[in-house]
Amino acid sequence: MSEPRPAHIPDDAGGDPACWMHRVCDECGRLADEDPPTRCPSCGARLEAD
Repeated sequence: MSEPRPAHIPDDAGGDPACWMHRVCDECGRLADEDPPTRCPSCGARLEAD
Protein backbone atom coordinates (compact mmCIF):
# COMPACT_ATOMS: atom_id res chain seq x y z
CA MET A 1 0.00 0.00 0.00
CA SER A 2 1.43 3.42 -0.96
CA GLU A 3 1.40 6.48 1.26
CA PRO A 4 -1.03 9.28 0.38
CA ARG A 5 0.50 12.29 -1.34
CA PRO A 6 0.09 15.72 0.28
CA ALA A 7 -2.38 18.08 -1.37
CA HIS A 8 -0.90 20.59 -3.78
CA ILE A 9 -1.11 24.19 -2.54
CA PRO A 10 -0.79 26.76 -5.35
CA ASP A 11 1.88 29.45 -4.98
CA ASP A 12 -0.59 32.17 -5.94
CA ALA A 13 -3.32 31.23 -3.46
CA GLY A 14 -4.16 34.92 -2.93
CA GLY A 15 -6.29 36.12 -0.05
CA ASP A 16 -6.20 39.08 2.27
CA PRO A 17 -3.04 40.54 3.78
CA ALA A 18 -2.06 39.26 7.20
CA CYS A 19 -2.72 42.59 8.88
CA TRP A 20 -5.27 45.33 8.15
CA MET A 21 -4.50 47.28 11.36
CA HIS A 22 -3.18 50.29 9.43
CA ARG A 23 -6.70 50.69 7.96
CA VAL A 24 -8.62 50.57 11.27
CA CYS A 25 -10.07 53.92 12.31
CA ASP A 26 -8.98 54.94 15.83
CA GLU A 27 -12.22 56.89 16.32
CA CYS A 28 -14.90 54.34 15.38
CA GLY A 29 -13.09 51.07 14.61
CA ARG A 30 -14.27 50.77 11.01
CA LEU A 31 -11.94 49.43 8.33
CA ALA A 32 -11.08 52.07 5.71
CA ASP A 33 -11.58 51.24 2.05
CA GLU A 34 -7.99 52.16 1.12
CA ASP A 35 -4.55 52.46 2.64
CA PRO A 36 -3.73 55.64 4.57
CA PRO A 37 -3.46 58.52 4.18
CA THR A 38 -7.24 58.61 3.79
CA ARG A 39 -10.43 59.41 5.67
CA CYS A 40 -12.69 56.94 7.46
CA PRO A 41 -15.78 56.33 5.31
CA SER A 42 -17.93 56.09 8.44
CA CYS A 43 -16.94 58.98 10.72
CA GLY A 44 -14.61 61.05 8.50
CA ALA A 45 -11.60 60.86 10.84
CA ARG A 46 -8.22 61.19 9.16
CA LEU A 47 -6.11 58.01 8.98
CA GLU A 48 -2.43 58.85 8.64
CA ALA A 49 0.30 56.70 7.14
CA ASP A 50 2.78 55.42 9.71
